[in-house]
Amino acid sequence: MSRRFNISGLTSQATCELQFTVGGDGDTVTKYMVDYFKDAYGFSIQHVHWPCLQLGGTHRKNYMPMEVCKIVAGQRYSRRLNERQVTALLKVTCQRPQDREHGILKTVNQNAYDQDPYAKEFGINIRRELFLLKLKYCLLRG
Repeated sequence: MSRRFNISGLTSQATCELQFTVGGDGDTVTKYMVDYFKDAYGFSIQHVHWPCLQLGGTHRKNYMPMEVCKIVAGQRYSRRLNERQVTALLKVTCQRPQDREHGILKTVNQNAYDQDPYAKEFGINIRRELFLLKLKYCLLRG
């Protein structure tokens, strides 16, 4: 079955923690997303530490595990950054090289990516030291 939805955001909880109510008219049951997909579709969610996609508007909550979705080709995010986002972006990018290096190393050490279950789910490995790249350059004369 192929359906299209608009994605309004991500859940703050991982898929394995996400619960919702099923049913109506006083006969409601609370289910975990992982159990619902197993019971309703016979599908075992593999990436239980990923968040789910929130579909549609905010008036009704619809969730979908990321691994069962495909992004339609040609999608783009066209919203402008707000003033706070622009300020934060400029603050991070307009730094002295030494300050930027120190900030990167501090973040990597604090976040302990080698212990993070989300990084492991994506197969991400991050070294605790910066990579030194030796290169040659030449000036083009024109």
